[in-house]
Amino acid sequence: MKSLRNSLLNLYLKHSLKTRMMTKKSKFLVFLTSLFLLTGQIAWAQKKAEMILTKWADQAPVIDGQLNDWKDSLELYNNTARLYYSLSNDNENIYLAIKNNSRENLMTILATGISFSANIESNKKNPPKITFPVVDRTPGKKRNTTEQPEPEEMQKEILSRIKEVRVSGFKEIIDGGISLYNTYGIKAATGFDSKNNLVQEIAIPLSLLGLQTGNNEPVSYSIRINGFQGPAVKQERDRYNDMYGGRYGRNYGGMYRGMYGGMPGGNYTTRPQSTAIEFFIKSPLAVKK
Repeated sequence: MKSLRNSLLNLYLKHSLKTRMMTKKSKFLVFLTSLFLLTGQIAWAQKKAEMILTKWADQAPVIDGQLNDWKDSLELYNNTARLYYSLSNDNENIYLAIKNNSRENLMTILATGISFSANIESNKKNPPKITFPVVDRTPGKKRNTTEQPEPEEMQKEILSRIKEVRVSGFKEIIDGGISLYNTYGIKAATGFDSKNNLVQEIAIPLSLLGLQTGNNEPVSYSIRINGFQGPAVKQERDRYNDMYGGRYGRNYGGMYRGMYGGMPGGNYTTRPQSTAIEFFIKSPLAVKK
């Protein structure tokens, strides 16, 4: 009897220990699962589209790199990309205006451009997309090293080198660069405002995007400051050396003095890489009231 009691006790202790171990294991698995789900939610939240209301364009804005036609003065702002922006449309086109007021982003934007995509299928892998500005990297006339170009002169030189826009994902257009004076109806312009902020305007025909007004389904938009790595940084530096007579390192600060409060001077070094910054928007097309 004593032996049976001891056997039953041992069996109970083993079962109890196993139960406690399973409980700890279960709790750990629950913890891991919760952590995984939380991580997934965080990653998803970073890509979650912001819902906005696209405005109806009573009068189509003139695509000239100026914000005179945008009555709201670009009231929307993305803190991560540090871009002001506004979207509007009429029955023919969708219009985007962007203003960059970050001196850190300026060189990245001039080097790799901002990509803008729009489509009704949010899960589409290759939606119609344009990238702008595209600055011509062909070496220009070297300046005398004793020259000190004014910001306005430099801005004029930069703008004169923007001659095309890159496209991809359009059914009617082959991927690649197209002229700013293309026959597809795509319009784009760059300029600088009175405070030396870089301004971009874009117009894309709704027909090219497969969109039409009257459809209440939200359109998915992406605005992306493209990043670059390694050699692209050196290429960008060399391009500005060619444009400004080798003054990039020594007088870079002087060249951009007055722009965004002045850039750092002789000790300025480019970063070996720049991470792309992208944010997402959702909004149904506006309809005329």
